[in-house]
Formats: sequence, structure tokens, C-alpha cells
Amino acid sequence: MRYKRHESFRYQFNEHIEAEFTFNQQDDHSTISSQKGKAYVHDISPNGLRFHSEFDLPINANHSSLILEFILNEENMSLPGQIIWKKKLATSFLYGFKGNDSTDSKQRIIELLKKHSRQNKQ
Repeated sequence: MRYKRHESFRYQFNEHIEAEFTFNQQDDHSTISSQKGKAYVHDISPNGLRFHSEFDLPINANHSSLILEFILNEENMSLPGQIIWKKKLATSFLYGFKGNDSTDSKQRIIELLKKHSRQNKQ
């Protein structure tokens, strides 16, 4: 399991944040999207996050992507990216997710986490 402990910061939530995901698989002719599945976000950084789900999703699959959607500070987040590692738990799977390298989404995550942190200190 790869975990970037040297990252500038990684915010761990006191309670997991409920999320939904859509898994997209592309071939030469079309894109196949899965139905939405439930996931639970454990922690987040500007570059990615860690989540668990009961679904056994492929990692590093060619021509595949995952879109995670969740609410943070009453704002909808939609993060496209890829699963980079997976660990089997008792009844679910734990995943490492790397977001697409969008400067705007990284900045938005930082701002929302600052706001979330301030609200939780009060």
C-alpha cells in the first residue's frame, strides 16, 4: 500500500464523508459508465484521497477513470481521477485515489479544507 506521508498536508476527517462514484471504462469506440456506487472518504489532500467501498474496483486499469462526488462544507465536489492502490478489508476495500492534476481543483480543495477545519474548531 502506497501512502504519501511526506505530502504537504492530508486532512483526516473525524467521521467519514459519504460519497458516490462512477467508474468509466473507455475502449476504441465508446465509454462505458457504471451506475453510481457508495464510498466513504477517510482523508483528503490537494492531490488525492483515501476512501473505502464494498465494490471491488480495478486499479491502474487502462483507459479507465473514476469520478468521486461528495459534499464538503455544503459545496458539491466532483473529482475525476484514478485509483492507484487497493487493500482488501474484512467486508470492503480501501483505495488510494489520485485526482487529475487540475490546479483549480487543488486550490478549491485547500480552501474548502481550511473552511472545514475552522468550523470544526469552534
